[in-house]
Amino acid sequence: MEYLLLFGGLLVVFTTLRVWFGARRARIYAEIKKQKYNVMDPAIEKITNPNSDRKPIG
Repeated sequence: MEYLLLFGGLLVVFTTLRVWFGARRARIYAEIKKQKYNVMDPAIEKITNPNSDRKPIG
């Protein structure tokens, strides 16, 4: 039973550190690229813009 608790604790610590370091690396990479960390990519707007030739049904 103690092994299960120890393994679970290590798994939580490993996952937390991996997420934390990943977010830190992404923020540093964004700063290197001279852009804000939480700004959406402007190329996404081109994908999500609906076509103007579509009309609602009804």
